[in-house]
Amino acid sequence: MTDFSADDIVERLKPFQRDAVEHVIERFYGSSGGSRSGRFLVADETGLGKSIVARGVVARTIERLQDDPEVERIDVIYICSNQDLARQNLQRLNVTGDPHVSMATRLTLLARESKQLNGPSRDGRKRVNLVSFTPDTSFRTGGWRMGAAPERALLTVVLDRHHRHDEAQKHGTRVLFRGAARELKNFVRHVDNLNFDLDHGLELDDSIVQGFLEASEESGTAAAFQNLRDQLTEVDSVPGELWHSAQDLIARLRQELAKAGIAALEPDLVILDEFQRFRHLMDPDASDAADLANSLFTHGDAKVLLLSATPYKPYTANGEAEDDHARDFLATLKFLAGGDEAFVSDVREAFAANRAALTLGQGQAQAADRIRELLQSVMSRSERPPLQDKKDMVMERPLHGSVPSSEDIQDWRALQRLGRAIESRFELDHWKSIPYFASFMETYRSGTRTRALLETGAKEVADALDATRGITNSAVDAREEVDLGNGMLRALAEETIGKGWWRLLWMPASMPYLEPGPTYRDLSADTTKHLVFSAWNGVPTAISALLSHEAHRRASTQPGSSEAPSSNTRRLAWSMSDAGNPELRTLMLFWPHPGVAALADPLQLARRAGRLITAKEARQMVRPGTAELTESPWSAFFSTANAIPEDVEDPVKLATAAQGSDDLDSNFAAHLRAGEESSREDPRSHAALGDLALSAPGSIAWRSVSTIGGDDVSPAAKWRAAWRISLALRALFNRTATARLLDGLFPGDLDYWQKVLTYNTDGNLQAVMDEYLFQLRSELGGGPLDDAKLLQIADSVAAALGLRTVNLEGHETTPERDVIRFPTRFAVRYGGVSHSVDGKTEQRQADVRAAFNSPFAPFILTSTSVGQEGIDFHWWSHAVVHWNLPSNPVDFEQREGRVHRFLGHAIRKNLAQRHRDDVLASTLPPWDAALQAAEQASEQEGNAFAPWWVYEGDARILRRVASLPLSREPARYERLRRDLTRYRLTLGQPRQQDLLRVLEEQGDSQGKLKTIDLSPPRWNEAQR
Repeated sequence: MTDFSADDIVERLKPFQRDAVEHVIERFYGSSGGSRSGRFLVADETGLGKSIVARGVVARTIERLQDDPEVERIDVIYICSNQDLARQNLQRLNVTGDPHVSMATRLTLLARESKQLNGPSRDGRKRVNLVSFTPDTSFRTGGWRMGAAPERALLTVVLDRHHRHDEAQKHGTRVLFRGAARELKNFVRHVDNLNFDLDHGLELDDSIVQGFLEASEESGTAAAFQNLRDQLTEVDSVPGELWHSAQDLIARLRQELAKAGIAALEPDLVILDEFQRFRHLMDPDASDAADLANSLFTHGDAKVLLLSATPYKPYTANGEAEDDHARDFLATLKFLAGGDEAFVSDVREAFAANRAALTLGQGQAQAADRIRELLQSVMSRSERPPLQDKKDMVMERPLHGSVPSSEDIQDWRALQRLGRAIESRFELDHWKSIPYFASFMETYRSGTRTRALLETGAKEVADALDATRGITNSAVDAREEVDLGNGMLRALAEETIGKGWWRLLWMPASMPYLEPGPTYRDLSADTTKHLVFSAWNGVPTAISALLSHEAHRRASTQPGSSEAPSSNTRRLAWSMSDAGNPELRTLMLFWPHPGVAALADPLQLARRAGRLITAKEARQMVRPGTAELTESPWSAFFSTANAIPEDVEDPVKLATAAQGSDDLDSNFAAHLRAGEESSREDPRSHAALGDLALSAPGSIAWRSVSTIGGDDVSPAAKWRAAWRISLALRALFNRTATARLLDGLFPGDLDYWQKVLTYNTDGNLQAVMDEYLFQLRSELGGGPLDDAKLLQIADSVAAALGLRTVNLEGHETTPERDVIRFPTRFAVRYGGVSHSVDGKTEQRQADVRAAFNSPFAPFILTSTSVGQEGIDFHWWSHAVVHWNLPSNPVDFEQREGRVHRFLGHAIRKNLAQRHRDDVLASTLPPWDAALQAAEQASEQEGNAFAPWWVYEGDARILRRVASLPLSREPARYERLRRDLTRYRLTLGQPRQQDLLRVLEEQGDSQGKLKTIDLSPPRWNEAQR
């Protein structure tokens, strides 16, 4: 056994991230001041990888504590605002490879799960636990007194067994903990299930149980429980006069059980990600939830790492809560300082001096330095530098909506009439933002009110509703053209669907190897997925529904498109001839064949030519074989050497296992046997062999996997990963909508498998997959892969391609309010409740995010701004549409920070633009070659953030503010933009807007004033 070393992990970080890690560790464990609180805030600008800094801190913490005799095991607690963010970041924080312990339920339930914290580690070192919680479940404030049924069942069982209850006492206990269950037997079922589990192997953590029982005895809660229990032995529900006493008692018992759970956790490092989402936990006196969180933060020698670009409100306008920013900022500092009032007072005085200097115009540099000195002891913040000539990576690209049509105006009048009928006002912003508002108003009071009045038979309401503009089921089902109903949506549709996006199965490659074909040739260089944010909950549903309908309509109604769904779904089946023999077209298309794949690698062909080549040139460069010609393309394919790789043990068995139970076909085994038999025949040749080598999904998958595989991956894992990816591509091409699209794009006598090859060539699928797998490898740290990690990447590809079509709902504007179901794939909603096409399963946000972060659909993602902090959407998007302006200027940064991130789409486009020649001249994998050249160029330019976060080139982060002609949005945006450029000067100041006005009156430019630089101190190895 060797000690754990963090060096390899920390050395992989970028210099500013390493500086932050070492500064945090010094403040946690070093000698720089005995008054340190053990709390630190990393407040780097959005998108700079705060979770990667946390990874380094986790690694250094383990390294520090592994030899500490007082630490039996190392517990790292990760708390974030939602489970999707947790899923995204947990693999980054897992530096040991041990599985993390997900306890995203409640701290009160730790007694059921904490046994797994004490198991042995895989490498024989000190056990390291990575435990995740979400505040909404673990520190819930709403409904805090009653809790959830599983919590009350656990309390029931623990108290039953401790007090050795007789039947009457058991009954009283169950009545006490019944909660909101409609019938007592419903709650008793939870208790019975837990008892059954305990009798069949489940063990409760005795340390938690005993800690809870001792605490309840000491506090008097146990006596109060017994007293109340004995009053309920002959009733089935808690009488009204005892209700509040019962709820107060349950709350105290739950609090004591949760605190006992925290003691069992023994946290060594607590990471609070996107901390601004739960600032209410800072003050332990504010609520039971905050008191419980404080028990976690103050347990033993626990360190607390906060991650947030905006942990306090960074800007307050006079129209908002007065001095909200300053109070919030100082409260955060007080928490970071462990309640040290003297430190907070020093900071307050330093800011007062800075404010005076700003107002007087002298001495400001010294004041800013003093603030930096104080704040660096508890926080750091790194920010992106500008590009050359002070240019920003963010570029304004307005989305100018068209003038409202007469129908749009008439609809507004009709909505006003409906508002009078239901006695509920319709907001102008709703009409401006949400097309067909009457069809998408169910989540608003007006929708609820309308439905309620319709149920009473209110004719005036029915007539007014009928006069509004609506959509019908028949129009959607028949794929009829539906007017988009809104000038901004028409503009967005024109710049996406109108530019040919409805023809796309994936985004164009940032670094193509072949000249794009007709489908992709006319796409502009700034084609990128769009992320749409709105303040209104109805916008994501309406936009996604209407854009998806229009894209689907165009694809399925183009000339030549097949109208027979049944024939489409069998295009890529494992089909048999009339004579009962396997027809191996499908297997030929998707089988990873190393021998065929080596015949025509588009990247190598482009490198031979030293430039992009056309598909025709690529085919001409494929060296023709001397084998005998055959009429069967699959005979030529499988008889080519290495169809069954010699270094892969039993690929047929692997293929059968990977096929999966959800796609079983009785003919599949026969196809495998036929392919294996054909591989033993003498080599044959066919005219299609070059196209199969160039563009068959199996060939593409094999080459992409081989590019990232490395020496540590076994041949079997490489082949299995390629087959997994290839099968996922088969599912894409086997969809009815895809078949209709390809039929329309390639009319004529081509077989469907030939259309697939043609589309793959036109769309540079090889370059797209190389880019995608490079991104997936980067997400895993960018280092060498082993079998498990490579298969994880293949599973990620399959999951993205397997995103189910989601039905979003609108309603007809009839008294019946019939539901209209819009299948959505082109544009999809993120967040909120939506259901998959079978209507049974909730669409998981993580699945939608993974698909948007792939080159495949959806191409437009719509969401509200709420709760999206920290989420990555940047892999294939560098455009953010602000459907509504945020109320606060820094919200621009939070929204755009979703796509302005590490190695985002814009960065990769600029890498490809500047270093294509370097890639073609190299023997390295394409993106490794591009980054190597870019790093060398960046070192010469002295930019520590390049090429990872900023890089020169034509691609920019597109800020797309949507507006209608003559609206107030442009003027509002200019005010927000001006304030955005100056708010950093007013960090920590009360009445910021007044100070900004003073600076403006002075004619100040930022270059004359010193900003408060909170970047971490430069670190070198000698300091460790």
